[in-house]
Amino acid sequence: MKIKSVFWQMALLSAWLVACQASTPSPQPSATSAEPALAVELPLASRSFALGTAGFIPRNYPDSTAQDWQDFLSRGAAAYGGIFGVHTSPSAKQNAEGIPEQVQLAFEQMQGVTPYVALAVNAEEGPFTTARGEELKRVAVAIAQKYQPAYLALGVEINRFYLAQPETFDLYVQFARAAYDAVKAVSPNTQVMNNFQFEYLRGQASLAGEEVAPHWELLERFAGKLDLVSFTVYPFLEFPRVAAIPPNYLAEIRAHTDLPILITETGWPSEATASGVEGSPQAQSDYLLVLAQQADSLEVVAINWVLPHDAAFGVAGGIFDHISLLNNDGTPKPAFAYWQALQALPQR
Repeated sequence: MKIKSVFWQMALLSAWLVACQASTPSPQPSATSAEPALAVELPLASRSFALGTAGFIPRNYPDSTAQDWQDFLSRGAAAYGGIFGVHTSPSAKQNAEGIPEQVQLAFEQMQGVTPYVALAVNAEEGPFTTARGEELKRVAVAIAQKYQPAYLALGVEINRFYLAQPETFDLYVQFARAAYDAVKAVSPNTQVMNNFQFEYLRGQASLAGEEVAPHWELLERFAGKLDLVSFTVYPFLEFPRVAAIPPNYLAEIRAHTDLPILITETGWPSEATASGVEGSPQAQSDYLLVLAQQADSLEVVAINWVLPHDAAFGVAGGIFDHISLLNNDGTPKPAFAYWQALQALPQR
């Protein structure tokens, strides 16, 4: 199954939906559909990490009503925790200040969350050029100057861009390093990061239908220009069953960097798909507990579960169609009770 970023697939639709729905008069929000936390047992007594989600996907997406959007902005994203990932492209539709409209929406209308921004550099947009580099730098600086975000990523799964276009990667690195300095000049407290696809980076993504050699050396290209390093983590790219995930799976990161770690996307499907990955409510809950234990042992800064609500994208045999902790209509899955229990733990 060839995996493409689900965020790139949904960006074309969500960009105009966000702009359209954000301008709709807002009725009073209704009660959230997420149920109170159930009594569940956790392997942790406290946690090192913040919790959140990523992606403008309200309930009933893509047929979300104005009420669905208002509920999402006022409390839907906050149901996952205090952090929200805005994954967009430097070339996305921008406001008059040159800032992508999704970024403006997150910082000016979302309640109960601290947004961070990840600017994707996609191979689907063609070769990386000087013009794209200047745009990346300009948009990053505009966002940093206006909103002073806690975190700002200058790439999303950038090692997959490297695999697709190795001949232009050096040019990208040049601009990413320059953008780091430019962002710090206008927003010194913003933690600048880059984002890597973990399974591809370690050379174990066989279920994605690609042969990939480990390429941890890419992290060195950004030496001195990263405050932390972030990853998308999808173990089902290599292990079709949760039980097969090694107990030290994430610990490999520490052999290659001592920077703080942030997980920008992760998840496990709650239903079986054509991909052959074990998908069920129990498997999703099991993965969440495995993830929490391993992330806590590394003192990960934050974990974002991918997509606030399920939606039909049809990517890679539908593996992302049932990956959220909430169904498309907003009703919670069993794993969401564990997520709520994690939120209730004291954070160190």
